[in-house]
Amino acid sequence: MRAFSKIDEEGRISIPDNIRREVGLKPGQLVEIKVQGTVQAQYIVIHKRKAAR
Repeated sequence: MRAFSKIDEEGRISIPDNIRREVGLKPGQLVEIKVQGTVQAQYIVIHKRKAAR
């Protein structure tokens, strides 16, 4: 699955509806954001997490 989103003036990015539905992301969902790859080929990985209790 593939989607595009722009970063807003405050540095935020929205995860498109089709992606959120596919992975079951809900409002308030905790996610982990990591940068992986080499300097020449970096990419961002977002993992759905359970909230800490």
